[in-house]
Amino acid sequence: MKAIIVIATFALLQTTVAYAANDGNRRDIPRPSGIYVLNEASDEQPVTTAYAPGLTSSPAYENDIEGHAVFVPIAKILPSVTQWGKFQWNWSYLDTLVQIAVSNHKKFSVELETGFQSSTTYKESLPSGFAAACGANCAPLFDVWVTGGSGGRCSSAYVLLPWVPKVQEFWWEAAFALSNHLRETGAYPWLTLVHVPGLSVYDEEIRLPTGKPAPDSNVQCPDGRYTLAPDYAVANDASDSRWQALGYSDSAAIDGFGLVAFAFTLAFPDRYMGLSLFNPGPDGIDFPNLTGDPVGYVASQIVREVTIIAPGRVQLQSDNLDSNFAQPEVLNLAAKYDDFIGWQTNKHAETGAGCDGGGPGSCGPDGQDSPYFQLLQNGAENGGEYLEVWSNDVVSYPESFDAGKAAGYFPVD
Repeated sequence: MKAIIVIATFALLQTTVAYAANDGNRRDIPRPSGIYVLNEASDEQPVTTAYAPGLTSSPAYENDIEGHAVFVPIAKILPSVTQWGKFQWNWSYLDTLVQIAVSNHKKFSVELETGFQSSTTYKESLPSGFAAACGANCAPLFDVWVTGGSGGRCSSAYVLLPWVPKVQEFWWEAAFALSNHLRETGAYPWLTLVHVPGLSVYDEEIRLPTGKPAPDSNVQCPDGRYTLAPDYAVANDASDSRWQALGYSDSAAIDGFGLVAFAFTLAFPDRYMGLSLFNPGPDGIDFPNLTGDPVGYVASQIVREVTIIAPGRVQLQSDNLDSNFAQPEVLNLAAKYDDFIGWQTNKHAETGAGCDGGGPGSCGPDGQDSPYFQLLQNGAENGGEYLEVWSNDVVSYPESFDAGKAAGYFPVD
């Protein structure tokens, strides 16, 4: 592994010098811009129901959508692991989603993630045999409290710890396997953005469990434990003592994720890298805080490190854009490190976005000045050139998308 990193360091230096020689202006790199439609990416979700019925024939899709944001749970492309380092990839799930995009003349971005689970299927979020082959503390289980939509719920999720050498090895293997496969299939030219994975609860957001937000009710989590009495699973799983036992420190998280990002910048040297920031709130709930850090410290250092690794080709976003909210951390760090800005709409309506803090139905009725149009407007006016939206919203709000296009928001090439 050390030899690989030394070689990679030299390769990255050559790449960085080459781009600097080209005046650092990002001229040869396809810029991710426009509106990209997301697939549903839960582990139990079959590819046949990845998008809302009628999506590709809907007028908003045909006229206003630039690409697809392809999210792929790792167990979909690596069903099982029998020997560590001998990964047998299965690309059929990815290929089907990419083909939907390309066959409709749409670009795509890509993200590998642990994936969402709705019940006991949390056990399927890791490839079969992954934990046994990797080791006990490679991907520990956490119960976390998830908010949004109709209310809070408990989710059980495995978190791959980026400071563990075998986890770093996995992401390096995955990055180059993905890049090579997209090149071999001819899909690579359609790719614009790679979300950097490897530090999250179950999706691409840069965060680790902290026990916050705290549960507002005592319910049984998918793994059988209770959020409050008698197990206090959410709080205990993210306690300082547990994180210390797992080897957490700020530097471990920052440097470990840096190595993962390093791999993806090398595997995709001419594509943008995406970093999705989790809202830390006023108390800093995005990372464990064992040393009294200021709010947002770890996320800021991660953005800094990845921007150094991939100067001129980093895009920051958050996954909670609303008609009345755009995450300040994205704006502040993009300005600080000269990064681009993207957004993903919230999913407070369960199958799509909510507006003005609301749930189902709050973005309607559709129209040229609808709440959903105001959401699009808010993203564009807060610096966004790239936006990820849910497929149900593309089908439900065609007039809003047309109005956004007429206003010059997220233009289609």
